[in-house]
Amino acid sequence: MLPDFLIIGAQKAGTTSLAKNLARHPDIHMPADEIHYFDKDFNFRKGVEWYENHFTGAKQGQAIGEKTPDYLWANGNGVEGHLPFVHKNIYNTLPEARLIVILRNPVERAISAVNHIIRSGRISPLHNIDDLLTGKKKHLVEGHGVIDKGRYYNQLKAYCEYFDLKQILVLFFEDEVEQNPALGLRHVCDFLNINPDIEFADKYSKFNEFGSSRLGLVIKYYLPFMKLLSKVLNLFFPSPKARPNQETVSKLYEIYRDQNEKLFDLLQRKPASWTMDK
Repeated sequence: MLPDFLIIGAQKAGTTSLAKNLARHPDIHMPADEIHYFDKDFNFRKGVEWYENHFTGAKQGQAIGEKTPDYLWANGNGVEGHLPFVHKNIYNTLPEARLIVILRNPVERAISAVNHIIRSGRISPLHNIDDLLTGKKKHLVEGHGVIDKGRYYNQLKAYCEYFDLKQILVLFFEDEVEQNPALGLRHVCDFLNINPDIEFADKYSKFNEFGSSRLGLVIKYYLPFMKLLSKVLNLFFPSPKARPNQETVSKLYEIYRDQNEKLFDLLQRKPASWTMDK
């Protein structure tokens, strides 16, 4: 059996919380982990039978889904085996699938993504976040799509080349996941034609959060054999996530201005929380 629906993104936009809630619904079957079949070359070459094996636990009549937020990065030229034609790969295998997208303010998404890349050990924690986002070090995170993944209009238009817009449900993270998760979950249930009158135990929780200290991250990155010490330091000296200065934030809003306006025209919706004064 293959999926009826996919949660395709965006990264750092509450997709894990949504997937965990949907997995509790009796009419839905979802594997616990991200599969990364359509977006990673080393998985995609394993073939569709390998992909199908992830859904063998589904019961008759259940809607089958999976969540891999990197799928939204259509035409992305990224590192770690990312394939550039994710949307085409999905369509060729699942042309009737329903696609769920959560969009977060792209400025905040980019900031969160840089912190995630640092805290997951992909780059040195000694780099300045402003340099990584818009400055002289931005090439270090470019392959992870830190900026490009926030160009949502480009990505949705790419998907619309293959899928009817009616097959795509778009939620705004700030309005329908973070502030009013019950509304977002109802929209998803209605979209999937499953019973929306379910009391979800955990409507919205933050996942993939790191309680890391700067010193712990430095040790983890430069002295990986002392990983246990870094974990101990994180317990006693947690550090807040890095925030860029106002100049960098303004640059990011300018980078996304045109994309956002095109997105709002496409969706005929505009979240107030995406303005710079919020």
